[in-house]
Amino acid sequence: MQWLGFLTAATIYWCFFLAAVTGRWGWAALTGWLIPVLALTFRYTSGMAINGLMVLICVVFFFICRKGLVDVKMWNVKIRKKRSILFGILYIFTFLMLFYSLAQAQIQGYLLNLQGWGSRQIPFLQMGLSLIPLLLINILYTRMVYTAIDRIYCKKEKITLLACHSYISREEGMERGLHKGYFMEGIQNGITYHFRMTRRTYGMMKKEPHLHLTMNVGLLGGRYITDLEHPEWEKRTRKRDRREMWWGIILFVLVSIGTIFLYWFY
Repeated sequence: MQWLGFLTAATIYWCFFLAAVTGRWGWAALTGWLIPVLALTFRYTSGMAINGLMVLICVVFFFICRKGLVDVKMWNVKIRKKRSILFGILYIFTFLMLFYSLAQAQIQGYLLNLQGWGSRQIPFLQMGLSLIPLLLINILYTRMVYTAIDRIYCKKEKITLLACHSYISREEGMERGLHKGYFMEGIQNGITYHFRMTRRTYGMMKKEPHLHLTMNVGLLGGRYITDLEHPEWEKRTRKRDRREMWWGIILFVLVSIGTIFLYWFY
């Protein structure tokens, strides 16, 4: 159980580190699936029941949602086909899995029982208020699952973008707001293409006037760039990569020491 806890804590650290490096805070939100597992490993005592189905659900959905984030340098999911029925089905199914996992973690005593499970009278107000944040974050998880389905099979297309312009804003053309991201727009055959980028990709390409890339078009029409195909661009972020690598190693060592102390000596 200690090794499972150590692996879970290391994975959570890795997700937060990727969120800071890439500028995609979806990586940090992804750790919500690992909270019940981490709580299980931390609160487990001899004789306590282990809900294997809860652990399986959390691990499987972690990797499904991860598929919607991993290995993407640039993307545009706003132009993909809107399948409201499919999205609604995925939203309900994902929410049921999330709700079941957190409920079981509370019932088994792994997490604080915020929803009042086991009470003689069901606290409907308490239950309803605790569901609001789950309903909101489930939108983000459903989008990740939707993207994972979109990326099951991708068709490759060559794209040449002229008059490229990279910028930081909340959305295309909106410079004010808390949730800012890294964007790039370019023109091909009179059509303007918008892509969102990771922080590292922005550092590489912010001064590029034109681009020749291979674009992956998903099942639902999402556009994804997974390979920039220009190894020399790596040199532009080499200094930042080294600095982030050393910070990552130092923080990982500190997290590992703290985790070992909690699981083996506390």
